[in-house]
Amino acid sequence: MNLKDYYVFKSLNEQEIKKLESISFVKKFSRGDILFYQGEQSKYLHLLVDGIVKIYKHDFKDNEIVIHNINALSFIAEIANYEEIPFPANCSFETKGEVVFIDYEKFRDEFLYKKDISMLFIKSLTQKIKYLESFINNSVSIDVNAKVAKFIYDNEKTINGMKQIKIAEILNIREETLSRKIANLIKKKIIEKEKRNIKIIDYKNLLEEFM
Repeated sequence: MNLKDYYVFKSLNEQEIKKLESISFVKKFSRGDILFYQGEQSKYLHLLVDGIVKIYKHDFKDNEIVIHNINALSFIAEIANYEEIPFPANCSFETKGEVVFIDYEKFRDEFLYKKDISMLFIKSLTQKIKYLESFINNSVSIDVNAKVAKFIYDNEKTINGMKQIKIAEILNIREETLSRKIANLIKKKIIEKEKRNIKIIDYKNLLEEFM
């Protein structure tokens, strides 16, 4: 393990890297593995260095509600560490992956005071808040047509190759509903679709679908 390879620790010198590695360990995961459950406590800060995880909860009918997906390289649920609270949701692997576990108490005392590290940590927390705001907006504030259009617009670079069932899961809608909404956007000549690849051909009208 060489934590110097990860940009979040580029500002650390060799001695600091060795110190950080002494309070860390790496664990590999397979697709479907659970990283943590809602309500669990953890003494570790989780840094996803490979793979994709999903953060999710269950509603009162036990339906899975995906809040968002996290791609490497990223901290996971660091708000739970920072606020010293239980994990607010579940986390599982969408692909095989790898996580660096860092003793948070020691990390906080030894590294979080450093300007570069603290700024990265704050930026990561801010990004998670934006994800949550987007999730709330998509789930409550806009209709299904707008929800699908906004997802395509916001995820143009990563949507290709994604299965429709996965997109529907993220948006918390039925796959059949998603298919109809995509077909409608194709009919309006706003997007094109070939197999799993979606191409935006009219950005202006796509934006107007959810603005």
